Parts: sequence; C-alpha cells; structure tokens
Amino acid sequence: MSLNTICLFAHTFPLNKQDVRGGFVRDLAIELSRRGHEIHVVTPMRPGTPNNELVDGVYVHRFIYWGWRKDELLGQLRGTPILLLGSLLAAGIVGCLMTVLKYNIKIIHAYWVVPGGLVATICGRFTKRPVVVTAAGSDLELAVRRNLIQILVRFTLRHLDRLIPVSTNLQRLALSLGIPKHKVSVIHGPVGINLAALSQSTPALPEKRACSQCLLYVGALAPPRRLDTIVRAMGRIREAFPDCHLVIVGDGSLRPPAEALVDELSMHTHVHFLGTLSHDRVLGLLQNADIFIHCSNQEGLGIAIMEAMGAALPVVASRVGGVPDLVREGKTGFMISADDVEGYAEKILLLLNDDDLRKRLGAKGRRFAESRLDKKKILSQLEAVYNELLN
Repeated sequence: MSLNTICLFAHTFPLNKQDVRGGFVRDLAIELSRRGHEIHVVTPMRPGTPNNELVDGVYVHRFIYWGWRKDELLGQLRGTPILLLGSLLAAGIVGCLMTVLKYNIKIIHAYWVVPGGLVATICGRFTKRPVVVTAAGSDLELAVRRNLIQILVRFTLRHLDRLIPVSTNLQRLALSLGIPKHKVSVIHGPVGINLAALSQSTPALPEKRACSQCLLYVGALAPPRRLDTIVRAMGRIREAFPDCHLVIVGDGSLRPPAEALVDELSMHTHVHFLGTLSHDRVLGLLQNADIFIHCSNQEGLGIAIMEAMGAALPVVASRVGGVPDLVREGKTGFMISADDVEGYAEKILLLLNDDDLRKRLGAKGRRFAESRLDKKKILSQLEAVYNELLN
C-alpha cells in the first residue's frame, strides 16, 4: 500500500507507557508509524504533558480546552457536561484543522463517534479529506440513551466516509441510528493483539504467592466493571478449591470497595490486587493463569479478553456489547449476566473440575485469535479501508 500522512484524533491519549487511558490509540499510532506511515495524533492537553512531542515515531499535538487541568474522562462524567463538551469540540476542531493543513494530512481517523468523530467530520468537510471513525463502544451506546448525544452521533454518521465498529453489536447500533450499510466495516480491533509476544512471554506469578489454580482479571477498576460479582463468586469457589486464588490487575475507583468486600468475606489470602502493571508483566500473568475472568455492564470489545484468548485461556465473561464476538458459548468460554454471582461461580467451577474442558476451550480460543485477532491482519484490514477511500 502507498504510505500516507494520517491524523488520528482522540479525546484521550496516554501520558506515558504506564498510562492505560487511550492506550490502544497510542498502540495503533505506533504500529502504523512502524509500517511507514507518518502519524500525527491530535488530542487534548493533560496535566504534565507538553504541547507537542515525538513519541516512538509518532507526532503528538495537544490542545487546551476548558477543564483540562481536572483530567476527567468524558465518558465517566454524569449527564452531558455542556461546557466541557462544547469547549473540547471547539478547541479540537481548531487543533485538527491546523494539523491537517500544516502537515498536508491525507486522511483523518478519529476514535469514538463523539466527540472525536464529530470533530473529524467537521474538519473533513472544511478540508475535503476522507474521514474514518472507529466506534469503540460507549459512544454509540450513550447515543441510544441521551438525546443530545444522539443528535451529534446522527450528524456524524451522516457525514463521515467510513465507520469502523469493533463489534457486530456496535454495527447493529450504528445501523439503527441511520448510517448506510455500505459505510460500515467491522474490524475487531482497534489494533489487534501481538500473538508472537504472547507466545514468547515468560510465565510470572505475583510475589510471595503459590497456588494450584489461578483466576485472572485484567482491566480498569472503574464503572461499568463489576468487581463485586467476581469477588462474591470467588467466595463460592474457594469452598470447593481452597488453593484457588484470584489475581486482579488494574486500578480505579472500584478498588477500595472491592478490597472492603474482600475483607468482609475474609478472603484477603485468596484475592490479590496488583495494581497497574507493565504490559510485559501482564503477558506473563496470562501465561500462568488457568481461567480469565471479566465482568462488566458494558463493553465495546475487550482487548484484555482478546489477549487472554491469545494466551489460550478459557474466558468467563458477561454477555454484553462485543463480548459475544469473541467468546463462543461452550467453545472458547462462557457468558453470564453481569450480576449473576451463582452463574459465574458455576461456570468457573465447571472449568476447574475438568482439565480437559479447560484446555480444549483455551486451545479453541487461541485458534480463533490466530485467525481473527492478530494485529498484522487487523492493520492490513485498516490500511485497505484507507486505500479504498483515498482511491
């Protein structure tokens, strides 16, 4: 494919390699840069970041908007904060326009339909550049529930050139909001997973811990995650498997109440909170675990689930969002209602009691990851979309 100058717009982008907020946007930018494209990321200013910098071959340009010092995630704020959203949109449009014109950008790719896609479509109309928007989950789901967001989403879907939902569930939502089907391309991304790294990683156990069975959760410890369901299910599981341990990787507002629940159930020797870890350490934990656990009221696709499948782990997760695109019931794992503690415990115990079933489901998950989720295939699909629009 011909090399392109691409503008990636996202309303959240990591501060550093340890920061997970918008990490997949950074990963995509770096991978596209390694494939020879010139990548310019336009994103809001965050405390402690410079206006412009070069990160792993990617040019990052930041703009200031009202409230940037608070460093709040738009999707986690209650209601629709008009001043915050309005200033972010206005400043984002200016920042995107300046970048597109200054660096002769050929294509604009935004993450999240609102605010990123809205900024990109307005900028694309002014500059006559094709616009690609990735729908990652919460953006389209909010559009169904909030009138203002729905108006902005419908405008964006009408004027963009290509929408890339990361799951078939999001594709259905987008079609229900009026986008023509020929403008939609489902790509299970946003950047895929590095299967080679998963195969080469060294198994790792948490410090000072040895156990016969290891359950693993990796992800943000913040709404809409349901750590309470996972911890309560662990209370049932330890009665049958006293040597089973639950390892929780990540941090956020749900950690203190989850730790309090662990103390209430007297499980501090069975549940381990490791906080935020480097990606290499997470890959090591995946190699050591027996079952991957995920529970949420809402999910776009779930990169952690994708990597767990790449590590040949069976997955027990909630039946929401794009999870059914990954977890095939009874074939690569099981799906339960997010508030069904007994259901989670039942399926985990089924896997712990049957080594052959656990290994068989894990092996099928690995084959699925090889055929559908490898980052080389995902990036090639994305580049094909770019080429189609530019030609």
